[in-house]
This record gives sequence, C-alpha cells and structure tokens, in this order.
Amino acid sequence: MKKYISLFIPALLLYSAAQAQQDINSVLKSIESRNKTLQAESRLHETRQLEAHTGNYLANPTVELNQLWADRSAGGNVNELAVVQGFDFPTVYTNKHKLADLKATTSGYQYAVSRQQILLSAQQLCLEVIYLHKQKKLAEERAGNAQHLFELYQKRLEQGDANQLELNKIQLERLNTRNALRLNQIAIDAALEQLQNLNGGEAVGFRAGEYPEMPVLPTYPQLESEYLASDPGLKDMSGQSEIAEREIRLTRAMTLPKFDIGYRRNGGSGESMNGFRIGMSIPLWENKNTVKKAKAQFEYTTAMMEDKLQSLKSNLKQLYQQVQTLSESREEYRKILSGQQSIALLNKALDAGQISMIEYFTEVTTFYESRQNYLDVERDYFNALAQLFQYKL
Repeated sequence: MKKYISLFIPALLLYSAAQAQQDINSVLKSIESRNKTLQAESRLHETRQLEAHTGNYLANPTVELNQLWADRSAGGNVNELAVVQGFDFPTVYTNKHKLADLKATTSGYQYAVSRQQILLSAQQLCLEVIYLHKQKKLAEERAGNAQHLFELYQKRLEQGDANQLELNKIQLERLNTRNALRLNQIAIDAALEQLQNLNGGEAVGFRAGEYPEMPVLPTYPQLESEYLASDPGLKDMSGQSEIAEREIRLTRAMTLPKFDIGYRRNGGSGESMNGFRIGMSIPLWENKNTVKKAKAQFEYTTAMMEDKLQSLKSNLKQLYQQVQTLSESREEYRKILSGQQSIALLNKALDAGQISMIEYFTEVTTFYESRQNYLDVERDYFNALAQLFQYKL
C-alpha cells in the first residue's frame, strides 16, 4: 500500500503543476488579447509604421499660371504656364526608404518590450496567488491547531487541570492565526484584482495551488546567449543605433544639391513659346551642422546600447546566482520539513505533561516560521526563474 501511495503522490504533484502551467498560460493569453495598454501600444505601433513611411516620396509638383496685361500697341497680353517637379539627390530617397524600414522594425521591438513587461507582471501575480494559497493552507492548519488547543484547555480549566495563563496564551495564538487568515485573504483579493485590471477589467478565475513546471535551468553561457539574442529591449537599442547611423547617411545626402525640372509655355497675341525649366539649389547654409548632430546622436545611442548590454549581463548573472542559491535553500527546507511531524509530537508531549506551555509555543513558533520561510524561499525561487525565462514569453 505504501508503495502505491509513494507513486501516487508524485504523480498528483506533477498533475497539479501541469494544471497550474495550463492555468497560467490561459491567463497570459487572455491578458495579451484584452489588456488595454497592449491594445493602445498595438495602435501606436501601427501609427509609427505609417509615420515611418510618410514623407519619403517626391514633393508635390507645382503649377504656375501667370497673366500679364499690356497695351495692345505693345503686343497685347502675355500668358505664362509652368509645371515644375522638384526632387532631392537620388541617394536621399534610398536612405529615406531604408530609414523607414528600420523605424518600422524598431517600433515592433518597442511593442514587444511592453508586451513582455505586462506578461511578466501577470505571471508574477499568478505565482503570488499560488504562494498566498499555500500560505493560506498553512495558516488554516495553524488556526485549526490553535482552536483544538483552545477547546481542550477550556475543558481542562473547568476541570482544574489547567490555569488561566495557559488559556490566555492559547487565545492569543488563536487570535493571531485568525488575523493572519484575514490578511491572507485580503492579499489574495488584491492580487486577483490586479490580474483583473491587467485583463482589461475582466475577472480572472485563477485558483492554482501548486507552482507550474519551469524549464530546466541551462548553463549560464547558454542562458546568456539565448536571453541576449531574444531580449526586445536590447533589439530596440540596437535598432535605435542603426537608425542613428542611417540618419548620418541621410543628412550627408541632403547636403547635396536639390533639383527641379518642368515644362514652361509663354503665349501672347498670335505668338507662343514652349520650353523646359531646370533648376538647382546650392547647399550653402540650410543644412549646416546637421551631419555633426547626426553623428552625436549616433555616438549617444551606441553608448546607451553598450551600457544597457553591460547592465543586462550583470543583472542576468546576479539573477542566475540567486536562482541557484534559492534552489539549494528550497531543497534543504523540503528535505527537512517533509519528514517531520512536529505538531503531532508536540501535542502528544503537551498532553502527557512532558513539556510546558511556554516550551510548546516556542517549538510551535519555530516550526511554523520554518515552514513559512520555506514558502518564502519557494516563492522567491519561482519569481526569479520567471524573470530569467521572461525572454520566452
């Protein structure tokens, strides 16, 4: 029988973990489609794409019609018609189109940054709800034990086998456990309310009581390589650097001469002339310092990207080490606490008069604090893992 139980419990835990993973994934999918901020960011992304491809074409042609009046003895009136098309140096349009493509792509990275941040917040809230449900279960167990002791010692007090000081100690324990349950429920409601806000105001029925299965932690070089290759924030900074570099080429091209070409017709009394018009602007003052400005912008974005890359690597390394430390602590707590039946033994010792009430509550407090510490370590562990694997969202 024990053999079957030992096989059943791990299977049940794996099923609960898989169910939690499915529940969290469902919540994240719902939030991705309903979140108001992401909906606004999506519209902004579309606007940025349209804006990036605006103003990259030829300027509008101009049509001029002039009417000149003169004395008939001098030849009469004169009409003048001119249709002119202006254009920049050809390399300007090449750089504008490439710049537009870069801006449109970078806008997608900016949306991905917002999406990842919101989904990570939602995932962490789900993990917090799981932690609070585990904490609630522990608090209910402690409250039940306090209630049992209160009823037992109330009878003993009536029979003269206990004193009021012992009962007062138990009443305080019962009060504290009840208050802990109230605060726990408030925290659960607050976390679910935040999930609802992220879900566009729609209620989220998330009730998982076990943490989901997380990916196996790879070696740090492998994790760093995958993280840096997928991080949308880093891609955004890289895109901004490419945009700044392309801006240099564009500003250089815009310092070259501009041209206009068109058709021209002059007509008067019985006589008309047709011809064409060619013009060129000489770039002397209008674009002064524009190339220097573009170069300064490029140097700024490059420096910012290098700083972000270094900061990201440092934070990632610290987070990886934190996960390893929390994993070791979690396993140590699990091994020690899983084999203990401290409350049952303490209750028997108290009933038999082997320990005093003060000794009992000292041991009980240590035991429940250790289990609470285990829950805290477990929560921090899964929260750190979620941050490490956020690039997979």
